[in-house]
Amino acid sequence: MSRVVMVLAVIIFAVPLASRAAVINYGNSPDVPPGITFTNVMESSGTDPVPLYGPPSYFTTGMDFDPTGFVASATDAAGDITDGQLNFGVGDTPGGGVRAINTISLFEAGDFTLAGVGTVATQAFAGAIIRVTVTEINGVAVAPVVLAPSNASIGFNLISNPGIVQPWSLGTTINVDAQLPVGQDATKVEVSIDNQLIANSEAASLAFMAKKEFIINVSTIPGVPEPASFALFAAAGAVACLGRRRRM
Repeated sequence: MSRVVMVLAVIIFAVPLASRAAVINYGNSPDVPPGITFTNVMESSGTDPVPLYGPPSYFTTGMDFDPTGFVASATDAAGDITDGQLNFGVGDTPGGGVRAINTISLFEAGDFTLAGVGTVATQAFAGAIIRVTVTEINGVAVAPVVLAPSNASIGFNLISNPGIVQPWSLGTTINVDAQLPVGQDATKVEVSIDNQLIANSEAASLAFMAKKEFIINVSTIPGVPEPASFALFAAAGAVACLGRRRRM
C-alpha cells in the first residue's frame, strides 16, 4: 500500500462515527407549474460534518447550491479526502401536466491551490457520479429501474498546475429517456450524487481544493399522456383493429 493511500485510509477511519452518520434533510421544493418538483433533498457525508453543500435555491428546472465548507486540504506530506452525497426525488409539478424526465445534469466549480516544493505527487482532485433509479413510468408507479450511472473527474498536480486560487470546473449528464424503451417515459425518479475532493501533499508543499458552486438541472419532455389517456388510446386502438377485421 502506498504512503498516500495509507494516509488517506487513516484520515477516513479517524473521522468520528457521529459525523460520518450525519444527515440534513432540506425537504421539498415549492410547486411552481409548469416546472418539476424536487422531494426529500438530503445531504450526508462519510468523512466530514455536514453541511457541505448547504441549503439549495430552487429555479424552474433545477437547484443551485453555494457550498462554503466543501474543502479538502493537506500540507507537509499529509492527505485529505472530503466525501459528500446528495439524494433527492424528481417528479412533475402537480397541475403542470405529466412531464417526462429527459436528462439530469450537474455542474460544479471551485478553486484549488498547489504550492511549495514537491513533485507530481502533490495533487488536487474533484469527482462526481450521478445514479438514477426510475420509480414511475408514464404516470404509473413501477418496480425500481436502475439506470447506468454517469460520472466526471478532474485532477491537477504541483508540476503542471502550480498556483494559488486556480479555477476548476466539471460537469456530467445522465440521459434518462435514452435508457428506457421507446414509449416508456420516466415521470418520477430517485437521484443519488456522490462527490469527492482529494488533496495530497509532500514535505514543504500545500494542496487545497474547494467546491464553491453546485448546480442540478433537469430537462423534461412535456405532454406525456396521463394513465387515463393511455386507457383511451388503447381502447381506440382496439376498436380500430376490430373495424379493420370486419372489413376484411
